[in-house]
Amino acid sequence: MAITGFGVEGKATYEFLKMSTSDVDINGGMEIHIFDDNPDTKVPEGVVFHHGHTIPADFDVVYKTPGIPTHKMVLENPATKISSLTNLFLENIKGKVIGVTGSKGKSTTASLIHHILSIAGKKSVLVGNIGTVALIKLSDDSPDTWYVYEMSSYQCEFLDRSSHIAVITNLHEEHLDHHGSFEKYKVAKWNITKYQSKNDYVVIPEGLAFGGAFETQAKRIVVKKPAQNFKTKLLGEHNQMNIALAVEAVRCVGISEDEARKAVETFEPLEYRLEKVGEYKGITFYDDSLATIPEATLFALQALPEVDTLILGGQDRGINLAGFPKALVQTSVQTFIIFPENGERMVEGITERNIFHAESMEKAVRLAYVHGKKTVLLSNASPSFNLFKDYKDKSAQYRKWIAELGG
Repeated sequence: MAITGFGVEGKATYEFLKMSTSDVDINGGMEIHIFDDNPDTKVPEGVVFHHGHTIPADFDVVYKTPGIPTHKMVLENPATKISSLTNLFLENIKGKVIGVTGSKGKSTTASLIHHILSIAGKKSVLVGNIGTVALIKLSDDSPDTWYVYEMSSYQCEFLDRSSHIAVITNLHEEHLDHHGSFEKYKVAKWNITKYQSKNDYVVIPEGLAFGGAFETQAKRIVVKKPAQNFKTKLLGEHNQMNIALAVEAVRCVGISEDEARKAVETFEPLEYRLEKVGEYKGITFYDDSLATIPEATLFALQALPEVDTLILGGQDRGINLAGFPKALVQTSVQTFIIFPENGERMVEGITERNIFHAESMEKAVRLAYVHGKKTVLLSNASPSFNLFKDYKDKSAQYRKWIAELGG
């Protein structure tokens, strides 16, 4: 039995396989092999470790951790099947799954669905890309359990079965360094519907292109922009659509729109998404650290039309930025504070606006205090792994320097 990548999901997959007498009989001599590109990876006693991601020909299946790019793997036997923790979960549950994917909005939409189900008295469990590894929740599994599973493109890539209800929030260029092209990324996302039957449902927003390779047998529910805004603490028109998608998803479970609307009113926004940090020296700071594509930053600027200073830029994943500078000029932003590697491309051609370079969060916040007038927004329109460990590290540094320099 082979597992490639030994991060959080890889370790959970190992624990599940070790305990599953139907799949792996440790006492019977079947070995678990771990493949990882970190030579210092610590593996449990009795496990065979391999440096790298070359899978020998004698393995029928390899369970891939989501963060391992497929192009890094070398299958010596082309017939070796690539599977995942998500497939193991879907194969073994008694309950039903509402799978949520999309380029942006999937965490909020999945959390909304979970919140509405819980308020309605349903047994709901929120798992997946949002931070809770699905397999560890199987201990309390039952036929009346609803699993709301947020699925990244990595988790969708090698699905061999689908959720009962699939929700796709939107599709924009993202993770091209992993998938290689936008088309392959879309195919990975659409896998969430690939194995649905005519008794299943797929919920998508109006305007999302599908058809051809993206056909599905499931009942399609196409959601239009809400005619009447939902009462909510969430900011922005994009969140009105996220709510509408969530409401349609729970209607498939039997929850009325009125019941769902009341639950939405009590939903608290998630961290790192248009989150108000506070007011310092007359300037209000907002944290949108999870805005990793241009569309997300533009949504944020629509939700906060008073932003005069924007901190953006980060790791360059080859996303097409054509039209992004022009769109930024149409906003209220007068000062751009840009990070490497792609900050310059994001403001290319912009004139008659202030543009400053920053190589650290401390410098970015210092510049924001000097040049900000009323509202400062951190919304990078790209990942920031070149400067920070992850979005949480970026957010923590942002808040640290706001407090220290604003005190």
